[in-house]
Amino acid sequence: MSAALIGLVAIQLTWIDNAITLKEEEFKRNVRGALFSVTGKLEKIETLERIREQKRSQQIFNQRFNALNNQGINTTDSISVVEKDGIKYKVREKTSGDGRTYQKSIQTVSNNGQVGFELSIQSGTQPNMINGMFNDIFDANRYKPMQERIKLEVLDSLIELELKSRGIKAAFQRGIFDYNGNSVIVDSIDNINKVRQSGFYSQLFPNDVVSPPHFLSIFFPYQKGYLIKTMWMMLLTSVLLLLTIVGTFTYTIKTIFKQKKISEVKNDFISNMTHELKTPIATISLACEALTDKDMSASDEVRSNYVGMINQENKRLGLLVESVLKSATWDKGDLKLKKEEVDLHEVIKRAVDNISIQVQSKSGLISQDLCANKFVINGDKIHLTNLIYNLLDNANKYSPNNPEILISTTNHKEGLMLKISDKGMGIKRENLNKIFDKFYRVPTGNVHNVKGFGLGLNYVKAIAEKHGGEITVESDFGKGTTFSIYLPFYHNENS
Repeated sequence: MSAALIGLVAIQLTWIDNAITLKEEEFKRNVRGALFSVTGKLEKIETLERIREQKRSQQIFNQRFNALNNQGINTTDSISVVEKDGIKYKVREKTSGDGRTYQKSIQTVSNNGQVGFELSIQSGTQPNMINGMFNDIFDANRYKPMQERIKLEVLDSLIELELKSRGIKAAFQRGIFDYNGNSVIVDSIDNINKVRQSGFYSQLFPNDVVSPPHFLSIFFPYQKGYLIKTMWMMLLTSVLLLLTIVGTFTYTIKTIFKQKKISEVKNDFISNMTHELKTPIATISLACEALTDKDMSASDEVRSNYVGMINQENKRLGLLVESVLKSATWDKGDLKLKKEEVDLHEVIKRAVDNISIQVQSKSGLISQDLCANKFVINGDKIHLTNLIYNLLDNANKYSPNNPEILISTTNHKEGLMLKISDKGMGIKRENLNKIFDKFYRVPTGNVHNVKGFGLGLNYVKAIAEKHGGEITVESDFGKGTTFSIYLPFYHNENS
């Protein structure tokens, strides 16, 4: 099951990783496609503007040329070719026969010899004016700086339009850089390096043969978050499925171990119960056999002794069965308390008196340190007596030699703190969190000299919690154990 689950989780995680990778690749393709479309549209826009400028220049030429032709002037020609800002110009100068009339024309020539436009201007005495007009034409056709060629509002609107047409609504930052990586136009100085090093870029005006190349680059500061946001439904479904599978598997394994533990505890309980019941049954059986013997039953004293033994063992059997039945009652929460004002110090002293004989028989000692100033609580006197007696009995039973038991009280918060300490065998750390479980008994190896069903501490915890208190335990294996019970002065069971 574990191997299958690990394999399933690994496959699911691999699938999620592949899905994210595919989404990233799709995102990159769409962004690059959008950039290529933007740069293409920018170049088309500039081409249209140049065509409009050339048409305007052509109109000026036609007007001037027609005016000169109407004058019928005989001229001599001189032709020269000038290249400026990557554009070739063919300049033709004409002078009249008398040397006074001046005419100058200009043509733009492409590399394949085609004429772009032609302009001719004539003046009788003002060649400087003509030269100035030609300089204006040169300026209209020159390659402008990138800052003049790009209109930022047009650029931003084109980028947003192209990204949205591909389903991308992520925030972006853009920048324009020259071939050496120097910034020309950026909208974020803080992230200039990230914009420059972004993998999303495209060359601006790629058909320019003279102007140095420039690149448009965009950066998405929240790219990861945006991609996850677009995939949140798929990722959430996958994660929920994984958590459900892992949770179900964990619950199944815990249930299996819990059932195994319950089975072991049940078997241990049955073994202890059988051992506990066999002794009184065997005693009763022997007593009955003795009573059937006429010689032994003839004596009233002997017969009375055996009848008393049967009666005592019968009561013991009844108490054993009753303790098991009571455990079911408090486990279901059906335990009802008969509350009254209880002097806890008096209860402690009475419980100590009852168990002192057993402790003294093992050459032990019980000490009392009752320091609480307020010791009257609202509780069930019988159950509180049983609670204290059970803890004292455990302290005595688990102290093999010369028990040393200390019972103390102090006031704590709105109640009383009761502590019972011993210097017995102690409890191992791995068993501490189990001792309050029903039927659980601390393992003692092959030594079975401590009798019981494992119900005592479970009962003690139930009574403490029923009074609104709590019980904790500290133990050092081989050195002793201390149980601490907090009991409030008053507790409303319904609160």
